[in-house]
Amino acid sequence: MPSDKSTNIFSEIGKFFNENDSTRAMNAIMDTAKALRLSEKRLFGSDSKCNCKLTQLQVLGLLMMFPCFMVRNAYNYGKSSLSSLFDCRKDVFYRFISNESYD
Repeated sequence: MPSDKSTNIFSEIGKFFNENDSTRAMNAIMDTAKALRLSEKRLFGSDSKCNCKLTQLQVLGLLMMFPCFMVRNAYNYGKSSLSSLFDCRKDVFYRFISNESYD
């Protein structure tokens, strides 16, 4: 799936679930996550560069979804169902986590 910088990760993941096969808990998590209005500038001190596949905010959103998809770490992401939704590899998460400019 090509990335659009304005894409809300949680909206995209929500499309993955049908009303009939998802649980109430997952729907509640998705609704809460979609309602979050986060700013890259406020969270990370700057906006993402225009040449990156995913914004910092999108990477953070994916990391937040790891437990919901039973993804233990960035290495296991490639084998998960979540990886089929977004075109990125584990190095995206390792780069994000190792960035020392934010906690």
